[in-house]
This record gives sequence, C-alpha cells and structure tokens, in this order.
Amino acid sequence: MELKRISIAATVSVFLYTIIAWLSWQFGYDSEGARRPILVVISLFAVAFLVYLTATIAVVRSQANDGLLKWIVGAAIVFRLVMLFSYPIQEVDLYRYLWDGAVTGEGVSPFAHSPQSIRNAAKKSPVADLAKDSDGIEFPTRSITTESVQRLVRLVQREPGISEALNRVHFSELPTIYPVTSQAVFALVDVTTPSQSSLMSRVFIIKAWLIGFDIATMFTLIALLRQLNKPATWCIGYAWCPLLMKEVAGSGHLDAIAVFLTTLTVYLTVRLVTGIRNQGDCFAINRSLLVIGFVFALAIGAKLYPIVLAPLLLGCVVAKLGWRYTIVPTLTTCLITACLLWPMLPESNPESDVAKADPSEGVATFLKQWEMNDFLFLILIENLKPVDAVDPQNVAWFSVVPSSVRAVIHNQVTNDQVTNNQVTNDPVTGAFNIDAFEASFLASRLITLGIFFVVAIWLALRASRSRDVERICEAAFLTLAWFWLLAPTQNPWYWTWALPLLPFARGRAWFAVSGLVLLYYLRFWFEYHYGDVPVWGTRYRGVVFYDLVVTWIEFAPWMLFLAADAIRRSLVARGSSKA
Repeated sequence: MELKRISIAATVSVFLYTIIAWLSWQFGYDSEGARRPILVVISLFAVAFLVYLTATIAVVRSQANDGLLKWIVGAAIVFRLVMLFSYPIQEVDLYRYLWDGAVTGEGVSPFAHSPQSIRNAAKKSPVADLAKDSDGIEFPTRSITTESVQRLVRLVQREPGISEALNRVHFSELPTIYPVTSQAVFALVDVTTPSQSSLMSRVFIIKAWLIGFDIATMFTLIALLRQLNKPATWCIGYAWCPLLMKEVAGSGHLDAIAVFLTTLTVYLTVRLVTGIRNQGDCFAINRSLLVIGFVFALAIGAKLYPIVLAPLLLGCVVAKLGWRYTIVPTLTTCLITACLLWPMLPESNPESDVAKADPSEGVATFLKQWEMNDFLFLILIENLKPVDAVDPQNVAWFSVVPSSVRAVIHNQVTNDQVTNNQVTNDPVTGAFNIDAFEASFLASRLITLGIFFVVAIWLALRASRSRDVERICEAAFLTLAWFWLLAPTQNPWYWTWALPLLPFARGRAWFAVSGLVLLYYLRFWFEYHYGDVPVWGTRYRGVVFYDLVVTWIEFAPWMLFLAADAIRRSLVARGSSKA
C-alpha cells in the first residue's frame, strides 16, 4: 500500500518538475523580468513541496523495506535528471564557477584578478598591439604586460562560451569568494568540458557534477541512518526535497560540495564513536581521526560554514575518547585548512602595472556588507541603524529603539562623537574606520555571533555528555540551522547545509523551512512589477516591501510554530518522566 502511494507521489513529482523545467527557459539571461513566470513556478514548487511532505509522512509511518528504499532513491535521481536540463531560475552564480574553473585551467589563480579587470583588459587591447599564437588566436603584447592577464585575455578570445560566462559574472568587480576545494571542482569541470563548448553545454556539465555531489550526500545519509539503526527510507526527507531540485539540480549551487563533505564528516565521526570496542587500539583510532580531520578540512575549504561544527566534533572526541585523541584531528584540520585558505589571504607587491586584486576582498565584502532574506538579523539591524540616515520611506515598521540608545551603541563601535543623540553618517576614524551603516552591521553581527556561540557551545556540551550517539546528529543539525537563522544572508540554498541531518530533528517545524524559503523568489517579482512604485498602498517600494514585510510572512508564523512545538515536546517529556 505504501509503495503504491510513493509511486503515485513520485509520478506527480516528475510531472511537476517537468513543467518547471519547461517553464525555466522563460527565465533566459536577457529575458524581460516582468514576463518571467515567477508566481507560476513558485506555485508549482509549493505543490511539489506538499507532495514531498505527504510522501515523507507516509514513509516515516510505514515499515522500511528495500523495495521502498529503491523507489525513493530511483525517483530522487529521476527528479534531478529532469531538472538537470532546466535553465537556472533567477540565478547567475554558476557563471562565476565556470569562469573560475577556466581561469584555474589556464594556470592562473582565480583570486588574482577580478573578472571586471579581465574584461577591461580585453577591451583596452588595440589591434596594433596584438600578436598571434600558433593557433592563430590574437593576444595582447604591449598593452597588457602581466603574463597571467595575457593568458586570460587569450582564453576569452579563444573560447566564446567562457567569454559569455565572463560577461554574466555577478559582482564582477570583486575576485572570487569561493575557497580552494570548490575551485578544484570547478577546475575538474573545466577539464571535463570539451573546448569550444557553448555556454549552455558548460552549464549542464557543471550542474551534472554538482548533482553527483548531491546524490553522494544522499547515499552518505543512508549509511548514517543505518549506522544508527534508523530506517534507511528516512532519507526521503533529503532525497525528495524540492529545495534541492531548485537550488542544486536546477540552479547549480556549489553548496552541494561542502554539504557532501560535511555530511561525510558527521558520518565518519558517528561511525568511529559507535564502533569503538577497544580504546587501547590507538593506531586504528588515530587513523580514523586523521581521516575525519582531513575530510572536515576539505569541507571548510569548500565553503567556510562547516567550521561552526568544530566545537561539537571536538567535544564529542573529548567525551568519547579523551583529550589525548584531539591532537591528531585538530592538527590535521588546522594544517590542511590553512593550506586551503592561504591563497585567499591578501598579497603585496603586485607583479606588474596591471594591479592584481586583493584575494581577500570578495570574502571581506561578503562578511561586512551582504544581507539578504534575513529575519532575526533584520530586526536587530533595523533597530540599530541611525534613523536620520535612513530614507523615511524605507524606515522599518518594526524599528522602535530610541535614537539615544542607537547613538550609544554606535559610539562604542566606532569611537565617533555623539551629538544630540545622533550619529553622523560620515566615515569615522575610530578603531574600525567604518561609517554609521557599517557600524550598525558590525554591531548586529557581533550580537548574533555572540548568541550563536552560546547556542553552539550548549549544543556541543549536551551532545558530548549524552550516551545517545544520535544526539551528535541532532546537535549538528541544530548548530547549522541556528547559524543560518542568525545570519545576515539567509539565501534559500544555504538551508541545504542542514538539510541532510533533517531526519534527526525532533521538531516538526523544521520540515517546513525548505518550503517557506522558496518565497524568497517573490523578491524578484516585486522588483520587476513594482520597482520604485509603492506596493499595495504602503510606503514601501519594490524589494523594500519584500525585505520589510514579506520576510515576516515567511518567518514569523514559522517561528511561532517552532516555539509551540518545542513547548509541546517539553510538556510531553515532563509527563513521561513523571509517569
């Protein structure tokens, strides 16, 4: 009976994803925004999410068997194959991936030059200064003296697909922000892509690679569930999630790389802890810890976020094995991570008159300024921004903190002078050399990081003290989930960081997140259809309406649900303990 329900759900899902993939081609890079079927696609994903929830509930309530698992895994792969040939919906990130991979393939560091600098260099190359190589490709000789820039200009002239990708790179004035592990994957994509391939062929190839990591995560989750004697069919919570069809199979986000490596780290840790029979076998234990440290370092080198799991992993090793066993994984992780992040550090002595970019500029800009689709951070920063420096039409309706309090906070952060309870918006010369807006961002980030640090340490201590190894997975999920919830940038694909560990979440509210975050794409709809026009009789225009109103619809009811569910589970636990 359950197999029949799952087969029906799978068929309906394939039908929905086929329609979405067909509609995705109306989201072409040069297509008019107002004509893009954003509302239709969001509605189809909403239906797919309801089918996913129904199927997940049915699987959890049924008895696990190999036939059901094969259906789940097979259908999950089919979903991804359907979305593989879709056009990236409202996404441009993978053009940066393609460019970075091609740059590495030319023997040039992707951290050395911003894409914009290469575009400018190519445009400044007069015909008189061009020579020809053995293939007849012209390249600059006198106008561009940096050898690495010469290589990249020749690449752009030689490969039309790469040239098109370069022209579509977002934030092209900044060098790449993606660490070395991800860069290695981009380079492999470039190596496995035939020369002279069109841009769309390159898009399909890189998405195929990322889908491979996504499927590897699914099988790692199955192994983790079996290690903990849980039904392997619970992998449906990850395998069928519509968010993955949109953000990995559809849009090709690189997070799939780090998600796989992070999930593998958790699995290896759980396998070590559950498999310990003799602590006297120091060599075998240290060998396992060496592998864990290596994989964890690769995860951090793919995308920096996995480092937030360090307290949890270290605490579990200490609690289960003792302090002496922390040396090998700690040294391994630190040394390999340092090597992987080294190319991202600032450099001095540019190699020529064509200035090289600061490799750390992209990451620094992201950490200091980027804010998107946030809620808790939004509430905080909108109550810390200097009121006199905000456009009256953009003042948040929930901005209630008095100017005098904001002035004191800004004074502490910037060492600026406070006059009449106001803070100027001019650049300051305090310890951080930042203006008032940056000060409010920094203050908000310090507060949210402080809260997260307390949460992460508490989760690590609780998991390490528990005899139930499953608590490690639950703590890992909650650590990643709260890191996302407290971040200034809550892009939907960032939620995939926690998604593999969703089967270990005790709160039912967490299952709703992957559906709610797809409301993020309404931001583009408001941008295209309203622009600078006030929305629905409010004072907010276009994307400001989304940022200050729709995010409350996205997150506020869910947080009430999360709190209510936590209270319910607490009352049930107390009742059980008394009984």
